[in-house]
Order: sequence, then C-alpha cells, then structure tokens
Amino acid sequence: MRYIRSVLTAVWAVAAAVILIVPVTVRSAIDLAATALYMGGTDHPLSIPEDTTEYINFYVDWAYNGFVAPSGLCTGGDPGCTPVAVRTPAQFWPITGLRAMTYDESVDIGLANLRDCLGGVACTVTDAPFVSTGSRQLTDTSYTVFGYSQSAVIAGMMKSELIAHPPSGLVSFVFESNPNRPNGGILERFVGVHIPILGVTFNGATVTNSPQPTPLTTVDAVHQYDPVGDFPINPLNLLADLNALVGFLYEHPEGGSGTPALQGQYQDSTYYLVPTTTLPLLRPLTVVPYLGPLLATILDPPLRVLVETGYDRTINPGAPTPAKYLYFPNPITTAANFLTAIPTGWDNGIAYVTGDPANRPFHTTPPGPYGVGGPPVYAGAVDPYGPPTPADLTVPVAVPAAPPNPSAARSRPTATATDPVPVAAPRRAPSPAAARVEIDAAPADAANPKPHRQQRADRADRAERVGTGSRRAA
Repeated sequence: MRYIRSVLTAVWAVAAAVILIVPVTVRSAIDLAATALYMGGTDHPLSIPEDTTEYINFYVDWAYNGFVAPSGLCTGGDPGCTPVAVRTPAQFWPITGLRAMTYDESVDIGLANLRDCLGGVACTVTDAPFVSTGSRQLTDTSYTVFGYSQSAVIAGMMKSELIAHPPSGLVSFVFESNPNRPNGGILERFVGVHIPILGVTFNGATVTNSPQPTPLTTVDAVHQYDPVGDFPINPLNLLADLNALVGFLYEHPEGGSGTPALQGQYQDSTYYLVPTTTLPLLRPLTVVPYLGPLLATILDPPLRVLVETGYDRTINPGAPTPAKYLYFPNPITTAANFLTAIPTGWDNGIAYVTGDPANRPFHTTPPGPYGVGGPPVYAGAVDPYGPPTPADLTVPVAVPAAPPNPSAARSRPTATATDPVPVAAPRRAPSPAAARVEIDAAPADAANPKPHRQQRADRADRAERVGTGSRRAA
C-alpha cells in the first residue's frame, strides 16, 4: 500500500508540474504603501520585447483593478500607487521552449531580481507606460508585491526571506492563483516532491507568521476549481481531479473575473475565494445554443456535490494542508445531499428558463459555492493579526478592454460577448472608500480564454538575450 501511494504521489506531482506552466498596527503599514511591484505568470516576463506594451498594460490594469486597489494595501505615499513591472524569466522547460530554463531556475532568477528591487539595488524593471525595459534602482520605502501563478511562488519565497531578515521599509503582498496557498496550492498538496527532469520542487506553503508590529500583510485570492491554488485534497478523487484540470482552462487565465468572497484569516494573511457558478466540467455545454446553458444549470447541483467530495472546505485556507489520500466525506450525508441536489437542479433550470429566481416549484434552496449541503465559504480566523484585509474585498474583478490591434492580441486575452464592460483603471490608488466602489463585471464564471502565446521559435533568441541581461542585473 505504501509503494502504491508513493507511485500515485509521483504521478500526481508530474501532473501538478504541468499545471504550473500556464500561464491599528496593521493599518499604519497599509496607509504608507506607495509602489506596486507587478510580476507575471509563466511565459509572461512583463518585459519588452518579450511581451508587448499592450499586454503589460492589460495585465497591470487587471491586477490593479481586481486585487491591488481593492486590497487597500497600496494607498498613500507620493505619488501614490506607482506601478512597476518587475521582470522575471517566467520560463518552464520544455513548455516555453527547448532552450528555456527549468521552473526552479526561472523562479530563482526572478527571486534575485525582486530581492534587488526591494533592497535598493539596481534591478530589471519596466516602468509605465511600459514601452521599454531597463535596469534601475528603486528608492521607495514601501511596496506592495503582486504575484500571479509562477510569480506568486517568487513573492512567497521573498516573504520568507523578509521574515528572516526584516526590511527597513514596509512590504505587503497580494497573491492571485498562488501555487503555495496553504490549503489548496498545488505546491503544498504534494510538498516534498521534486521532479529533477523538469526542475520542479514542491516547496510547501507560503508562510503567514511575519513579526508584529509591522507584519508583511498579505491578501491571497483564488478562483474556485483553479488547480494551481484550489487543488482537491484527495488526489484519488478522479472526478474532482478532472474538474480541476478542466478548471485550468476557465479559472486560471490572466483576466479572470468574479466577485471575491471572504474565505478566512490566518495570522498575517486574509484569504478570498472567487466562486464559479458553473462547474468547469459543464462549461463546454454552455456554448451550445439554447439547450446547453439550461442543461449545465440543471446538472450543476448534483455534479457539484460529487466534485466537492474531493475537498474539505472546513479547513482554514491558511492552514498548510498536504494531500490526504484517505479523505472521504460521510457517504450517507453525501448521498442525501446528492438526492436533494436533483430537484435543486430542476428548480435552477425553471428559474433560468422563466427568468425569475424566485420561481422554484420544488421549493429547494439555491446552493452556495460548495453545493447542496456544503459549508459556508467563510472558514473562520486562526490567530488573526487584526480585522480582514481589507474589511471588504467583495467588489467584482474587472477585465480591461481587448487590445486594439491583431498583433497585440497574440499576447493578451480576447474579449468575448460575456466579458465585463471595459474599465480604464487609474494607476494611482484611489481613496480606501473609492477602492470599494463596485465595478461592472461579468459573472464569476464568465469565459476568459488563456492569452495566446507568441510564437516560441520567433522569440527564443530575444528571450535568451534578455534573460542573460536580467541575470547580470540580478
């Protein structure tokens, strides 16, 4: 049994590595933060010429509108929340090219560059309006670091270093789709595994125990069923696994939209979940005219009950939680919830067809994000340093407008009919009250396809040259 479990762990670790490719004291610290450092996901170093100006503008607008501004962590200072794109290699051999770095190498070089930026040493950055990349020294004393996917790993490692060697200024962190999320992050689910050929180390959970009175205040958000940050607790639950793998296409891409719900607190960190209204497994149905959306609406409740058997939503999102291969919920409770979910799906379908949410002839209750019988999203607070950060992040995430020309579209998501109304994001932080004003956005499951990558072969030489320059700067 032990041998079988070891083999299964190795298999899932390889699959996890593939998923990673694609892309009153606390308040005083918050009020002073003045510069936002943005890092991109795999294959998007946020540098010129590897990425386009249009893509970097899109990415910064998305991150600022949806996460950095609402967090309240980057306000005050002079001239305000200045945006700086910090270059990381953002590579993953062999997916981003046969001459690309391994995942661990890319993370290490990105960490060195971020370390220099925060340490007042010359580092490689792209300043607004994001038309050129170069090396310069950052001189601010307060920073908010935004990390997404691979760059969230870099930011988490930087946080660990700053705990061991406290910074002279103030630093806070905002994560989206964090692979090191303590409960759900794929690098914590399979902690301790190393895949030599791919150069991927599953290095565990992002730390949360920064020292007071000036903690490294952290906000961590994830889209439900994104396998990078919301991976099933039991990898032997094949239905939950399949749903999460499909979820990579719908819930992981840059530009994802939705309304965050407070999920919990753990020491210096506050966690948010962006619920999805339609299971990823059923999302392909929604493109079928007329009948498809109705079928997805009806089937979602019973199928969601089964998918959620692969998760334990009662565990605080900040509690480090590796995979539990023997985790199974109570079968009697699961069966009862499944039977209840069938008429719930009928009621959902009738409400959908009639356009009346109150039209539920079977008198069922609309289920929450975790399905019929599921617990509330909020999982409590463990040793919190203060109130949630911010007090309210429940503003819809806005997606910026599509790029204005075909060449830019190759490096950025294209808008769809279900995308939210474009919003031009100011790059200076609004007041804390303004940061909480609602922005028109699409539903939590609105499709936002993964950005089309630029042709690897066309830019391999450029990437290698820029990467060499970054290593020198680092």
